[in-house]
Order: sequence, then structure tokens, then C-alpha cells
Amino acid sequence: MENTNGNKFNVIKEKYSDKIEEFAKQKAEIHRLWNIDDETAKYLFNFILEKRCKQLIEVGTSNGFSTFWQATACSYNSGELDTIEVDESRYNLSKSNLEGINNITQHFGMAEEVIPNLDKTFDYAFLDAGKIGYIKYIKLLIPKLQDTAIVIADNIISHKKTVQEYLDFINLDQQFENVLIEIGSGLMVSYFKRERIK
Repeated sequence: MENTNGNKFNVIKEKYSDKIEEFAKQKAEIHRLWNIDDETAKYLFNFILEKRCKQLIEVGTSNGFSTFWQATACSYNSGELDTIEVDESRYNLSKSNLEGINNITQHFGMAEEVIPNLDKTFDYAFLDAGKIGYIKYIKLLIPKLQDTAIVIADNIISHKKTVQEYLDFINLDQQFENVLIEIGSGLMVSYFKRERIK
């Protein structure tokens, strides 16, 4: 399975090489673009394929690099992705970068205001916005998580102090089982299940 998914990743990387080069160019030239690295992109891509995630939400679009990879992965599962960006310049840049990808819904605004108004549930969430806000995002997302949903938070190693409140929360909440993945800036993969509460 991993081999097959790895082949898909390489096919997409070759097919959209111009787009991926543009993402990299923007990251190098524009201040305050914090894209995931290629290793993390491949991990998320393969993870979404393997777990057959269909209803995704991303908090923190940036210029759309991680959005591109996650939306492309879930398209194999006939899935769709909602993504939220609070910065207007990054939102507009990502709109341009992601034009023509039909399974993405982009939201401009604060996640604290957007999430409560989303009339859907999710089997996968990716947190990669302001790190201090992770604790707010997860509390808003829990009511919208499907049973057995997966939450992945980025920058767990690189911003450990800033995300400590988030880590304390998910480690104490019996609804989550957590695994630290030491790639890129560090990913915390949290498996959600309401039935764990006793």
C-alpha cells in the first residue's frame, strides 16, 4: 500500500511540477509563508490515502501548498477539503494557486469564527495556523469530529513551548490517542474516539 501511494505522490509531483516549483518560489520570496516540507507533504498525502479520509478540514492555508497535497490525496477517496486562512494576502495568493482544484472550499477569516458556522463533520483535521491558537481550534473542532476522526497538528517539535497547552489538553483528554511523528517540524497524530470516555 505504502509503495503504491508513494508512486502516486511521485506521479502528482511530476505532473504538477510547475505548480510545486511556484509554491517553493513563493516560500523563498515572501515573508511569513510557513509551508510544510516535502517529507511532511508526502507523509500527509500517504496518510490520507491509507486512512481513506473523505471530509477534511485544514486550519491555516498559507499559500496553499499543504492544501494542494491534502486535497489531491482525498480526491482519490472522492473526498473534499475545507481550509481556513485569516491573512487576506495569503488567502488571495492561495486562491490563485489552487484555482481549478474542485474539491477545495476556501474560507477567509478567523478559525474561531469560521469553524462554529460549518454545517458538516470531519474525519480528518490538520492544524497549521497560529500555534498558540491550537487549543482554541481543537475545542471548537471536537463537536464536529466524526467518531474515529484523526487530528494532525504541525510544529509540535519546532514550537513545543507555544503548543504546550494543546499538548496537555489532548494528552489528558481520553477521547484521543496520540502519536508523535518526528519528521519536518514535528507532527502530533491524534486518533479520536468518543467511546473512550467512561
